[in-house]
Amino acid sequence: MYVLNYQKQVERISQMIPLRKNDQTFEVYYHDPSSGELWKSFFPYRNQTDKGPKLLRPEPLPSSLQYQLELCLNSGNPSDAEGLGIEYSLNTEKWDEILSHLNQKRKNYTRKGFFTFLNNLGVKDPKMTLEALQIDLDQHPISETELQNIRKKARILWLKKFFGV
Repeated sequence: MYVLNYQKQVERISQMIPLRKNDQTFEVYYHDPSSGELWKSFFPYRNQTDKGPKLLRPEPLPSSLQYQLELCLNSGNPSDAEGLGIEYSLNTEKWDEILSHLNQKRKNYTRKGFFTFLNNLGVKDPKMTLEALQIDLDQHPISETELQNIRKKARILWLKKFFGV
């Protein structure tokens, strides 16, 4: 689903037809004539000085968060879990919901996909993640207490999966 490797992205994009490009957000949409799918190329961490990692994935994502997690964490391809984690690391308002889904279904996900996703989501140290993304903590909708609760939930969840509980 997600293509993170630069060479694979170039190879995949060369087989597709560009449809729409936004020079301000660096989003490009492609049509794959062999499958008929719409693909999106974008930089989720872009800012004034750095674009961050480039993601290439089919567009749109499945509408259900539960299905997205199941699809990406169990695909056997670590780049799927990594890509979804990177994409959701910016949606801090969904972190608590994501952790709840992961906790409920943690036994249904592969260990590698689960840990890769959790590490790229940035919830094990959310304050550091927000600072790295240059998000002002004073103007952020999540309070310091909520960030600590998310950190605690993530660490407990990591331990539960690690020990198979």
